[in-house]
Amino acid sequence: MSLNRLRKKVLNREFPYLLLFVPLYLLSKLYCFLSRLRNALYDLGVLTSRSFPLPVISVGNIVAGGSGKTPLVESIYLCLEEAGLSPAIVTRGYGGKEKGPAIAGPKPEVFGDEASVYALKGYRTIVSVDRAKGVEFAFSNGTNVAILDDGFQHRKVKPSLNIVAIDPFNPFGDGYCLPLGLLREPLSGLERADAFVVTRANLVDERRLDSLELYLKSFKKPVFRAEQVFKFWVNENFERTTPPEGEFVDVVCGIGNPDQFLKMLVDKGYRLRNVLIFEDHHVYTEEEIEEISRLGNPVTTEKDLVKLRGRVKVKAPVLRLEAYGLKEFILANIKNLEKQEEEEVEGAFASTGVPDFKG
Repeated sequence: MSLNRLRKKVLNREFPYLLLFVPLYLLSKLYCFLSRLRNALYDLGVLTSRSFPLPVISVGNIVAGGSGKTPLVESIYLCLEEAGLSPAIVTRGYGGKEKGPAIAGPKPEVFGDEASVYALKGYRTIVSVDRAKGVEFAFSNGTNVAILDDGFQHRKVKPSLNIVAIDPFNPFGDGYCLPLGLLREPLSGLERADAFVVTRANLVDERRLDSLELYLKSFKKPVFRAEQVFKFWVNENFERTTPPEGEFVDVVCGIGNPDQFLKMLVDKGYRLRNVLIFEDHHVYTEEEIEEISRLGNPVTTEKDLVKLRGRVKVKAPVLRLEAYGLKEFILANIKNLEKQEEEEVEGAFASTGVPDFKG
């Protein structure tokens, strides 16, 4: 049983899992207390954050698991590039062996799955366990704006902008901190945000969106609604391809929030025949690869596809987030910025990805 399923059973007070409620509740309270203490130490200056002369845009969330953060990072990267800037994504490289700082390549076992997807697409990507060193490395290699992936709780770097992705399906992690809920810190932490982006807004009821937006506006920060859409499909080599044929698809995924991926497939008119769900950042074994190869019409996510690449035939949709006004808000609020021609960053950040991925 996955940890998330176990957590849900405890929250629903299902016997015998309800016996775990009290110990998990106490651990959750302890987690919240330690998080508050850590934030207070940063706010008081006991723990210090590093600032940079060029803009750093933090993109993060307040819950663990899928909130649409990855396509939001990608969308912001493309917006900045379209504006004539030279952005770079700085990420921890979760699941990879590389400690960095290093320029990421398409090797998930070395750089992690998310960083490898970015690299395959030709996005300038830095992997660094020490995110401050990663930002410094990015600037020293010719970029002029850094996007700090999953940076909301990483307070060692002081961002120019703090953008928080909010999942409308479970925006506040069932109301509890980890491990009982999914909150990575108390909701008071949202005070640090400069803007909220409600991801997948096109997939939920309007009344639910209005209620969520009303709460977020109580923090007196801009709230943007983002629609998540399928742009095109790619094959196991990350090359553009035709959509899956037929009515039925077999789904394989190991992401933080698989339910929304399944919903998007259903909304596109597909019927789900076999569904194989794994933990987030799952590393596929040879036995699982064999099982997937026997599926009739397998589809997966980009984050899984990079780990299945060259091992089995499968297709994945490329997702984009479209948020009206977000680009203009970002450009209006990043300072100390000088536009830089693409030629100036050739060399260290030469594109290695698929050239038509940005369509």
